[in-house]
Amino acid sequence: MPQEIKHIMDVIPKFREIIENLEKIKRFLVKESRIDYQSQDARMVALDSLQLTISAVGMWIQCCNSLANCYTCGKSFDEQQFLKSIGSGVNKDQTEMIMFDHLKLGFITLTHFKIDNLFQNILRHLNVLPREKTGYWTLTDTIFKECSMSPEGAEKDCLIAFANIRNSLHNNGIHRGKDLEVSIDGMEFKFVNNLRVECASWGHIIVLLNANVKILEKILQSDKVKNIKTPIKDDFAFGA
Repeated sequence: MPQEIKHIMDVIPKFREIIENLEKIKRFLVKESRIDYQSQDARMVALDSLQLTISAVGMWIQCCNSLANCYTCGKSFDEQQFLKSIGSGVNKDQTEMIMFDHLKLGFITLTHFKIDNLFQNILRHLNVLPREKTGYWTLTDTIFKECSMSPEGAEKDCLIAFANIRNSLHNNGIHRGKDLEVSIDGMEFKFVNNLRVECASWGHIIVLLNANVKILEKILQSDKVKNIKTPIKDDFAFGA
């Protein structure tokens, strides 16, 4: 069973673990695909961007926690001065909920966009990017096929679960689509059409992101992808 997130600072060491796992994948690519560590290859760009996004969220969390500590003396916390320092007009609990929920939703969106874009860049380089149906479902089916992975099962469910959370933001937190239930490292994810998404806590997001990074590792270490020795183009990084 995954460790419960009891305090927002509990996410920091988990973030570090994910960043370290991403770093291992980068080192693998440098060695096996002969990519320069500073390369603008789409694989390295995506991994760099994921690391930076995770780091940025971690810095914001630590910044807020450090600020709260500045107004804490022993067991005494000056809530009014703390709220004044950040310009909040509501109490501490409401303030934290507003700030961290906003941060979490942005984090979900940015990280998933980077994974989505990486898949598109790889498939475009292989000249197999779906032209008619470009949804994420089709995208994952295609990349799994190219990497000799099964398009059905737990790995596909992990990718789709992350997409479902991101897509629910288009509908104010409501899931629109196929029902899905999946358990990842003891954490339950349930999506029911036309119902609210209730599996998007920090704990859920960390477990899901970690699972997605493991799938990224498998894709990037597959023979088809690791044997791409020339840079995979990322339009933004290449200045297109």
